[in-house]
Amino acid sequence: MIRPSIQREGDLLPMIHRQKDARGVILIALLWILTILSVIALSFSRETFVEVATARNSRDLVDAYYIARAGIAMTTYQLYQKIYMTPRTGLPSLEAQPDPIDMGKVTGQFGDGEYEVDIQDESGKISLITLREDQLRNLVQVIGISEPDASIIVDSILDWRTPGPIARPNGAKDDYYQSLLPSYSIWPDGGRMKAVEELLLIRGVTPEYYYGKREKMPDGQIVNRYGLSKYLTVYSSGQRINVNSAPLPVLLSIPGMPPGAAQAIFERRQSKPFASWDEINREIVPNPGPAILQYISWTRTAIFTLNASAHRLNSKARRVIRTVVRINNPGSQEKYTTLYWNENVPNW
Repeated sequence: MIRPSIQREGDLLPMIHRQKDARGVILIALLWILTILSVIALSFSRETFVEVATARNSRDLVDAYYIARAGIAMTTYQLYQKIYMTPRTGLPSLEAQPDPIDMGKVTGQFGDGEYEVDIQDESGKISLITLREDQLRNLVQVIGISEPDASIIVDSILDWRTPGPIARPNGAKDDYYQSLLPSYSIWPDGGRMKAVEELLLIRGVTPEYYYGKREKMPDGQIVNRYGLSKYLTVYSSGQRINVNSAPLPVLLSIPGMPPGAAQAIFERRQSKPFASWDEINREIVPNPGPAILQYISWTRTAIFTLNASAHRLNSKARRVIRTVVRINNPGSQEKYTTLYWNENVPNW
């Protein structure tokens, strides 16, 4: 007779432990698998988010580019209307309402975006063609360029324009530029600068000094410090500055101009542009005096710099385009001529 075998409790314990160990290993392996899958999913999610954000940003930048172009086209049309068409139509005066063209800023919407166009009459800038040393020194001081950079910039700009091998004490001639990497040369005969951007080639003129920068004040307020590009031009060959369109730093740079008079001119013209020297002499306190008469005018030209900044609604992606246009007279085949176009202006 065969008796059934009976496993004792002591014999079952190793088997139970082995089963528990196997389940523990499987649980740990599953946890590791879940962790790895979570990391992969998170990484994929982040990559997808970045790709979507990049695609959206690229789309917004393209849209902003065309919105900026629309702003330039609309502003150019308004300039043409202002200069040539309005006086001929006999429309009633709108002096009681601020004119965006006179105020130098046009805003508007195009599609699902907004644009803002800053208008600068080139007659209100200092000519790089007939530049005076004293006025240039005044300007760099007014816009906050301190020594020794101020003297380096002034002397180097004058050396760039002046033929000959001898440099000013803080300037630079061809030997300096030939020592740079990459090297380049000054125009052999000096003379007329072809574009304001040439300043970026000149010793001491950094992108911040050229374009400007944002600066945080002691009270926490952020202000824009504009650079040399806002105040200098190659599209004017005269030494006279249009007081109706000159930025305040340009007014302050005029030789012999009292600071109080420059501020008073700047504030007074916001409501009513000057039409004659008699108005300036009669209404501005402190009186600027006849010494500045040789440096100023009140006549508008037909050449304007337009800085167009645009973005889609609810988007931080922004494009900036800078152009210089000449508004042609009504008898011309084209209403305006583009003299300069730059789509790579820093957005600051």
